[in-house]
Amino acid sequence: MIHVLRRVREFLASPLGKPLSELQESLASNWVAIKLSVISGQIEPDAPIYIGEFQPGRNCGYMTVQAVLKTVEDGWGHWDRKTIAWWCQVLEQASVDLIADA
Repeated sequence: MIHVLRRVREFLASPLGKPLSELQESLASNWVAIKLSVISGQIEPDAPIYIGEFQPGRNCGYMTVQAVLKTVEDGWGHWDRKTIAWWCQVLEQASVDLIADA
């Protein structure tokens, strides 16, 4: 029973299990953190971000920080929950990778 409850908790803590408002908040906070790091010169806008492993079946590859920031900025109000969760993961991983290196 404890194993089942643990799995339920893991699902609820996953990006798709979060309420939409929390997903949007997480997306916003990661976007702002990266944007401010670019503005302050801690991160180069042309630094690559790997985006391929989060969405199977899509072309794997890299986008620049600036391209990712622009994509999120442009698509934000038009995305469904799954897309928001995916970009949230991309920005979270980019935050870990880029800001830790800065």
